[in-house]
Amino acid sequence: MGAFFLMKLYDYIIVGQGLAGTLLAFQLKRLGKRVFVIDKYRKSTSSKVAFGAYNPMVLKRFTACWKVEEQLQPLYDFIHNFEETFQTSIHTSLKLLRKFHSIQEQNLWLEKSEKPRLRPFMNAEFTPNTSDWIHADHGYGEVNHAGRVDLKKMISLFRHQLETEDTLLDEDLDYNSLEIAENLVSYKSIMAKKIVFCEGHRLTQTPFFNYLPLMRTKGEIVTVKLDGLELNELIKSNISVLPLGNDEYKVGATFNWEDKDEICTEEAKQELLSKLAGLVKMAPELVHHEAGLRPTVKDRRALLGAHPNHSNVYVFNGLGTRGLLISPYLSLQLINAMEQGVPLDPEVDIKRYESEMTC
Repeated sequence: MGAFFLMKLYDYIIVGQGLAGTLLAFQLKRLGKRVFVIDKYRKSTSSKVAFGAYNPMVLKRFTACWKVEEQLQPLYDFIHNFEETFQTSIHTSLKLLRKFHSIQEQNLWLEKSEKPRLRPFMNAEFTPNTSDWIHADHGYGEVNHAGRVDLKKMISLFRHQLETEDTLLDEDLDYNSLEIAENLVSYKSIMAKKIVFCEGHRLTQTPFFNYLPLMRTKGEIVTVKLDGLELNELIKSNISVLPLGNDEYKVGATFNWEDKDEICTEEAKQELLSKLAGLVKMAPELVHHEAGLRPTVKDRRALLGAHPNHSNVYVFNGLGTRGLLISPYLSLQLINAMEQGVPLDPEVDIKRYESEMTC
C-alpha cells in the first residue's frame, strides 16, 4: 500500500527528448497537461547535430514541401511560445540562396516562380554572386520564409526545466518495468494515462512499434573556419553551407543508408571537404566533425498514431530531414487525436502499416 502512494500520476509519459519529444512535451505542457519525460542524455544525437534550418521548398526539383502552407504558422507559433516561455532567442531568419549550376536551372527557376503555389516562396529575380571566394557564375535563386532554430539550445533549455521540475528520468526505458493496462501506464514509480514514444532511430528497438518501416539514415556534418569568407546567407548547392557567426560554418550533410552507428568516418569528412572545395575558393580549418542517425521512413511520411492493440500507447516519429518544419504541425494533429479523438491525416497515420504487424 505504501508503494502505491509513492507513485505519481501524469497525463503523459514521453519517451525520448530529441526534437520530437521536446516539441510534443512542450505543446502538451502549454495545454496544462502533466508530462513526465524519460530520456538518456547523449551528447551527440541527430537532433543536436542537425543544422536546424528550415525552408518551404524541395530545392533539388524546385517544388513546394508537402503541405507546407499548413506548416509554417504552427512553426512560427511554436517558436514564439518557446522564446516567450524561456525569455531567450532560439530562432534566426535566414536568407537562403540556391546556387544555379546552369542556364537551364535559371530558366526552370523562372518558370516555377510563376506558379501560384510557389510564388510566395521563390524570388523571381536572380541574386548575383558578389563574393570573390565562391564559385557561382550563374548566381542564385532566393528562397523566402527560411530560417534556423538552435535545436541544441532548445533541447538543453527544456531539459533543464524538466530537471528543475523533477519530471525527467535520465535513463533508457527498461521495457521489463513498463506495464500497460487499459487506461493506465506504469513505469517504476511513474503512472500516466498515456505514453508516447519519440525515440528517433531507437524506435527500431521498441517492441510496440518495431514493425514500422523506420530506417536509420546516417548523416555527417563538419564545422569549419573560413577566415575572410564573411558569408551571411545559407548557401544550398550539392552541399549546404550554414553561417554560424565569426566565419564558422556548418557544412553538410552526407546520406549513408548502410552504416547504423554514430561514428564519424574519414570517408564522409573527405566527401564534405571535397564538395566544399567545389564551392568555396579557400582552404577550411576543421573545427568539428559530427555524426547522427536520422529517423526516416520508406514513404517519406512521418509515423503518428496509436498502437493497434493499445489505445493509450502512441508514437511520434519518422520526422526525417524536414523534422523542424513539420513537427509543430504534426504535434498538434497528434494532440488533437489523443485528447479529442480527431482522426489523423491518413498519410502520416501508422494505420497504413498495420498489415506489416506479425502478431
